[in-house]
Amino acid sequence: MKLTVPSFYFDFHCIASRCTDSCCIGWEIDIDPSTAAYYRQRAQKNDFFAACLEQNIDFSQTPHFLLTPQERCPFLNEQNLCDLILHLGEEHLCEICDQHPRFHEWFGSYKESGLGLCCEEAVRLLISDASPLNFVQTEIEEAPDDAPFDPQLLQLLLLLRKRFFALLQDRTKSLSQRFCTLLCLAEQAQEAIDFGDIEALEQLTKDSSVPLPEPSKEQPYKVLDAILSFLQTLEPIDPLWPQRLQSLQQQLPKLLSQKYSPSRPHEYEHLCVYLLYRYLLKAARDGELLSRIKATVLFSLLVLVLEMETAADFSISQQIINIKALSKELEYSNENWDALLEQSWNHPAFSCQNLCSLAASLL
Repeated sequence: MKLTVPSFYFDFHCIASRCTDSCCIGWEIDIDPSTAAYYRQRAQKNDFFAACLEQNIDFSQTPHFLLTPQERCPFLNEQNLCDLILHLGEEHLCEICDQHPRFHEWFGSYKESGLGLCCEEAVRLLISDASPLNFVQTEIEEAPDDAPFDPQLLQLLLLLRKRFFALLQDRTKSLSQRFCTLLCLAEQAQEAIDFGDIEALEQLTKDSSVPLPEPSKEQPYKVLDAILSFLQTLEPIDPLWPQRLQSLQQQLPKLLSQKYSPSRPHEYEHLCVYLLYRYLLKAARDGELLSRIKATVLFSLLVLVLEMETAADFSISQQIINIKALSKELEYSNENWDALLEQSWNHPAFSCQNLCSLAASLL
């Protein structure tokens, strides 16, 4: 099987207690059957850790860890280290704990893997290097996956994504130009997919000029205000997240009153490229390309708004926190991500013209 990963993928190591957050707090973790069986067997022994396993795991139906009243994993100790690793060894972690924050996508004998942006160390690896993001491919021993997809469309999407990457990494153009060109190309690609026009889709994979969309008549303030209002209808992961969105809305007139230059523009290029890497090929299963590209551009623009909000005390550490927070609220809730993709088709604020207008205003 061919495996593609971002170039920093194998540099990742959990920073454990040095993390300012913890993936062991606030998440109810399900335990896969084989690991649950091991924990159940280990719980039969007559020692203190057997009692810990028995008391802190619900083995009924879908086995899972029982969070403390503070929503901490019961095996996360006071030093924010994992007692399961300390007492049983890393090899006995359940699949979710072992793999997080990695993600994987399979298309037959082709696989892509990466690191989720809800993890601050993954974000640090993504944005710390200013050189263009690249990906590496290797051969691995793994059986092909049998989930259905359109093989012809996958090959075209791979070529199209390569063109998108080149477009986004063309630093002779402004970020707003790159984002708007991407959106315009995505509209054309979606139309070709909808009509089954393979020839038109093939043509889009080749380097050719793309006219930018006409400027939106809607004011960027109203577009962003509507988007923030929509985000507040989603179920928050962090209880304080809706308050931050409300605070952003109140500050919009001030934030949008002056042109803001990102302190590290390569970060937004990297974000857009990386999110396209994570999500675009999923269209080989459902044909929905445009919604994912809109979500990618919007995510990048929202990170910029969060940077503008924290500009007075902005740092790389703050940027990492901003990206991680947005990723947790959108990407790591299936319901929220699906709602965002659905609204990208229906909500006027999510039109390509309005997103281009917003990009031009912010960048």
